[in-house]
Amino acid sequence: MAEVKLQTGTGVFEVLAHVCRSPLEAFRQFVENSADAIEQAAEKEGFIRITLERKKAPDSRESLPVNISVQDNGIGMSQDKARQVVQTIGDSEKLNLVLRGEKGIGLLAFAQIATELHLCTTPAADTSSVCLVLKKEWLRSGLAQIVEQCPLHSRSKRGTTAYLMDILPAVASQLTKSRIKECLGREFANDLRHNMYSMLIRDDNRYEPIEPQRFRGISALTTTISLGSHRYASLELYALPMEVPDAAVSLYGRGGTRVCHLIDIEEFKKRPWSDQRLEGYVRCDWLKRTADKTAVVQDEIYFALARELHAMEPRLEEQLQTVAREYEVQRMDQIVRRVDTFISRFLRYLESGGVLPEPRPALAAQSSVVEEQPTAPPTQPKPRAAGQPARPRTPHVPLLRVELSSPTEQMAPYRSWYDTDTGVIRINREHTNFLKAERDNRQCAWYLFNIWVKERLLAEYGSDAAKLADEMVGLLTEAEPLFGQLLARL
Repeated sequence: MAEVKLQTGTGVFEVLAHVCRSPLEAFRQFVENSADAIEQAAEKEGFIRITLERKKAPDSRESLPVNISVQDNGIGMSQDKARQVVQTIGDSEKLNLVLRGEKGIGLLAFAQIATELHLCTTPAADTSSVCLVLKKEWLRSGLAQIVEQCPLHSRSKRGTTAYLMDILPAVASQLTKSRIKECLGREFANDLRHNMYSMLIRDDNRYEPIEPQRFRGISALTTTISLGSHRYASLELYALPMEVPDAAVSLYGRGGTRVCHLIDIEEFKKRPWSDQRLEGYVRCDWLKRTADKTAVVQDEIYFALARELHAMEPRLEEQLQTVAREYEVQRMDQIVRRVDTFISRFLRYLESGGVLPEPRPALAAQSSVVEEQPTAPPTQPKPRAAGQPARPRTPHVPLLRVELSSPTEQMAPYRSWYDTDTGVIRINREHTNFLKAERDNRQCAWYLFNIWVKERLLAEYGSDAAKLADEMVGLLTEAEPLFGQLLARL
């Protein structure tokens, strides 16, 4: 065991405070170190394995602090290399060039989530491992230890395992398996999508794969753009049919690590990048991250990338509008079909005196012999109260058809009107009620059904306003319990 004096560059702790603004960001530093080590080793079957160890007090349901390990089969470190790392953490020159989990700065992130860090590492198979030990209480005095034969941890294969020991109770709840999976699936999506390495996580059970973030919507643009001098960037963008609060385009730098959202950069805080109907990624391995690793250095590579992205903006705007229009047409068609089917069912319900026919029994899909089923007695209508007039048979009027239309000046105040030339109910798409209802499938379906009720009764009681209003209340009241079944499908 040998004591080593920590030597940190000027401002390293200020930089670290910007890099690790949450427990998940602090934990990410160790996964970045592993990804970087795999890249340096040129390992074709690289892996990162994360293990969460939970302990519970025997007489309590309360969880104790968690131990977390991050294991990789990357390049590993010799004893001399481990000593060099702690003696040159974030020196001024390297601090300016810091890109991804390098220069040892990330090691100090352990203090934000654990009381101590054991870094067990070896540069080659069948070589004795060494363990670099950092403790939170040692940071003020600038001490560390390098243990040649650690009694707690050892490994015989090339790579490194970071053991975060005794997770702080205040942050343990933020480092759950589900939160780690979500965070890493987003931050390392590009590497995972291109199978640069596998990433697995487990707590008390077997390992589960961490899947890359899945983009939603319709593919709008997938291409590679040249930035000159054999440099390039790749893009994969998706257009969403409606605004989604968490939709964003991420910017990835060297090694596929996410730098920031594109709209975090001032000149991209505009459409289409700020439109919450666009998501995906832009990756350029030649981008340099700032010292706090939260933005990019605006050098010639950045400016070349920015020019290419700005040139794409008109095309993306057009695609977003096209996708939104097509989606709205398809969505409205689906709602209309559902309401149309409901109206047919509702008319049968009225004819039966308020009794729906029994559903047909399902037949066994794989059976070639159908057993004879007893014939159910015919459904009887509900008896009428004494003195109640018989309800006339409901005529089979044409079912609902809708064409969204901009109204003429004469029809502008109305929510709908019946087009006698085409036999179509036209909806005033500019009416405030429709604009509010169309945002939600269920509200829109109920609104369309109300329009159908109005137009149907107008044809029958148009000359008698009191009768029309009274019958409208009756029909809507009878339909409301049944309508819930339709809403459940929307």
